[in-house]
Amino acid sequence: MIHIADNFTEEEKRILSPYFTNLNGPVYAFTGRVPEEVVAVLFSKYSRSKHSLRHNFLELVQEPDSGFASILESLGGNDAGFAAALEKARDFFHRILVGYGDDSVGELGIAHVACEDVSNIATKRLEDARLTSPLEKSTRYVVYDADTYYREPGIMASEFRDEYVAVNELLLKTYAGQVEPMKDYVRQEWSIEESDLSGKKIGEISDEKELKRAKTAYEAAVRAKALDVLRYYLPASTLTNVGITANGRGFEYLISKLMSDELQEVRTIGEQMHAELSKVIPSLVKRAKPSSYLTRTREGVNRLAKSALPNHAPETSDSVTLIDYDAEAENKVVSAALYGFTHLSMAQVRSRVKSMTEQERLEVLEAYVGLRSNRREKPMRAAEAAYYTFDVLSDYGAYRDLQRHRMLTQIAQPLTTALGYDVPPELKEVGFQDKFHDCMKAASGLYEKLHLAYPNEAQYVVPFAFKIRYLFIFNLREAFHLIELRSMPQGHPSYRRIVQKMYAQIKRVHPAFASYMRYVYLDDRDALGRLKGELRTQEKLAQLDGREIKT
Repeated sequence: MIHIADNFTEEEKRILSPYFTNLNGPVYAFTGRVPEEVVAVLFSKYSRSKHSLRHNFLELVQEPDSGFASILESLGGNDAGFAAALEKARDFFHRILVGYGDDSVGELGIAHVACEDVSNIATKRLEDARLTSPLEKSTRYVVYDADTYYREPGIMASEFRDEYVAVNELLLKTYAGQVEPMKDYVRQEWSIEESDLSGKKIGEISDEKELKRAKTAYEAAVRAKALDVLRYYLPASTLTNVGITANGRGFEYLISKLMSDELQEVRTIGEQMHAELSKVIPSLVKRAKPSSYLTRTREGVNRLAKSALPNHAPETSDSVTLIDYDAEAENKVVSAALYGFTHLSMAQVRSRVKSMTEQERLEVLEAYVGLRSNRREKPMRAAEAAYYTFDVLSDYGAYRDLQRHRMLTQIAQPLTTALGYDVPPELKEVGFQDKFHDCMKAASGLYEKLHLAYPNEAQYVVPFAFKIRYLFIFNLREAFHLIELRSMPQGHPSYRRIVQKMYAQIKRVHPAFASYMRYVYLDDRDALGRLKGELRTQEKLAQLDGREIKT
């Protein structure tokens, strides 16, 4: 690599060194001490400057109007004038950003936001944006208390207040009260002595440290299994935490969507997020505001849907239905695979591929996809030429997990009790089935009352067990990722069954593609799926710490 190095003076090096990982190589990074809006400005200048980013950084420091020199001085100590200097600098940066006039500039500054004590309804809105990276508190590792539910203001001010409180607390108290009995049941069904760890039973382990790690992993797997079963009780009002990392452009769009939502909670989160991000990347979220387009569109289509589809009873038979696929998918994928290795037009390539024998096309697929050695090695982009549309009916808990796959098109219907609910078999085996049905009946009864007066807010009282319908449209490349990942034994049985059915239907219409999905787990036997994963975690921690893991 030919690199024309910057020639910095010793004084310039002194200024630059705290903010860059190196001062002479062609590849370097910020050390994290530079405000994100400064980063955005510097990268945006790439398109209009012949100089390096480090050189442009120096120019900002030396520009009297930027106020940036004062910021750097403040970062080195506890200068009380830091806030004023930063405000002056942001005015300067904003003028530069406006001058570039490109939305993509907003992608150059990153921020991190924590959204705490938000409902599970709100988390789906927060996680719906493709240009963000969310991470949510897991129902598999956290036990929720009886009072951790969202008090929806409209309902709490209505005649349904007491019943809303009673149903939410019934669901959460029943859930919490069954945690220990369910863990006991799991231990009985999958005893620690008989649990398998890569061919070795825990009961056969003699090494004290190894045994301690195995027991810690076993108890973590037992807890995860018990909570996987009991999450069916949790109402959608259950409060949780979500952390989001995104660039300015992603946040700007997300905030506008949140501010335009039909739920007050979500609108409030949008307003709060805007206020907090305006403290750290104000220039990048300055245009975020409620969208009348989104609001009016939603209202208009909702009105037409009620008019065009009155009194139609929903079907609840098939949980996964392949609605649409491309009959020419194999030719398209083979053509796309070859296209990148020729100078012919796509029309010419497709014409040649259509004249190939089946064996010749399979040879191309084998060369393009056949060398994968693990599920993390994804097919290359030619696999995006084939698409599938699935209509899915599943419990809300499974939807919550699958919804996080944002590199696909997904359209979810509102949460309701009209589609029925799933009952995990373990509840019947433990003797909790009657109590579970009582809880679902109480939630359904309240939902029906609330839905008349509060059609959107009624969703809060619906437990995870109830079914929701959603549309997933994704390409073959995403199918590899989604199905192979979510079919793994450590996954929740509910969504494992969904992706296994997706695989079966893809195999039916495109057997050649399915034959290369080599890391799909089709075993439907229930087990402590998290056990081996938890043990690997304990072993890695032991290697890092060089000491025993505390239980």
